[in-house]
Amino acid sequence: MRMLSALSSFMGGDASRNGHVDITLESRDFAYASLAVGGTIANVEKVTQHSDSEGSFGWKEDTLWVAEGLRATFRVYFCQWLIDVDLDSQDLQRAELDLKHAIKGAAIQTQRSKSSGSFGWDGSTLWVVDGLRAHFDVTLHRQAATPPPPYCGPGPSTASELSTEQRLRNYQLAAGRTTNAAGSSTEAAAALADRGEKLASLSSKVSALAGDAEEFYKMSKELNRG
Repeated sequence: MRMLSALSSFMGGDASRNGHVDITLESRDFAYASLAVGGTIANVEKVTQHSDSEGSFGWKEDTLWVAEGLRATFRVYFCQWLIDVDLDSQDLQRAELDLKHAIKGAAIQTQRSKSSGSFGWDGSTLWVVDGLRAHFDVTLHRQAATPPPPYCGPGPSTASELSTEQRLRNYQLAAGRTTNAAGSSTEAAAALADRGEKLASLSSKVSALAGDAEEFYKMSKELNRG
């Protein structure tokens, strides 16, 4: 199982503030594949599908998984993540910043003011007062989504734990793919055979024309002698 640090994967901006990261994961040859993303997953959206097979996907705790040939890019939302923000109390006045997600905790990383003032949070709003100007580490969190619909539930820990229904579907998909490949090979062989027959017919016609040309040449010589 591969490991990904969720916090180090944020590209900044909205992704960091909203606690999500985009991840591409692929089920090769219809096999199960998984990736530990470095944080408890709250929800997952399939952003772009790269495979013909719809397959299946899901998550369990910090692990995203795919199966049955699905190759896609997913947006993974975390239950908890860390951001850093600046907030200044000017002229000892209260200043607020709405972070759009519930705040679980906050701590001063760097204080820029002489005044220690005070700070706190209420719901999704961080606040400072009494002249405090500082850079904060803030932990945000969201509630996990309700269980995913069928075929998007928590995945097995290994490929051997795929259900009988999933194994049968894999077999059917693989068999269909083999049948298509066999059909294509048969069509190609038939096309080559047809081309061979046409070439053989053309060769016969060329030979016949060559014989006619030789006869015409002999007749011409006889006429010249006469």
